[in-house]
This record gives sequence, structure tokens and C-alpha cells, in this order.
Amino acid sequence: MTELVGRWRSANGTAGVLFGDEVVFSADGTGELRHHSALHGEETLAFRWRMEGEAVLRLRLIDDEDDQDEDDLVAVEFRAHDSDAGRHVVLAEVGLDGFWLCLDPLERVGS
Repeated sequence: MTELVGRWRSANGTAGVLFGDEVVFSADGTGELRHHSALHGEETLAFRWRMEGEAVLRLRLIDDEDDQDEDDLVAVEFRAHDSDAGRHVVLAEVGLDGFWLCLDPLERVGS
């Protein structure tokens, strides 16, 4: 099993049992975006990632590599997020509510 760099999920108070997202970053530069929905079931998208700079990730869907001329550049930030579950730090795209293909910000899973 590849060592994980981090595992993130839809932040508390943004999703629920009916839907949500999880993103897993592996040390080998691969990852998975997992989306679950009571209506549509589960979907997994594989991607490649690398740090491009401070708080900047370069992400590319593996299935779409032949269709893309260049990588997607995703600038991310850690910021405070208030919800009905309280205040906590989340990971989201700079200037957007969600993270990459996710509608919601993400919180780290585990220690």
C-alpha cells in the first residue's frame, strides 16, 4: 500500500450522510477523489498531484491525460470555516468555497 500524505473529506457542517467528498493524497504523487451520493452512488476519480509552490497544487485527472494540453493549476489555502459544527480549519481553493471538483471545503481526517 502506498503511504498517504493526507486524507481530507467534506468539512463538518457542509455535507452529510446523503452526499460528500473525500480526497486522498499518496506519497507517490497519485491520489483519488471519492464522491458519494445517496442518489448516484459512489464515484472515484484518479489523479496525479505535485506541489507547485506554497499552497499551490498541480492536479491532473489520470483518465483525461490525453485530452489535456497542460495540467490544471489549483491554488489552495488553509482558512477558518464556521458551520453549525463550530469553527475549524479547512482546505479550499483560493477565492472559492470548495476544493477543485468538490463543492465544499475539506477538513483533514486523522492526526
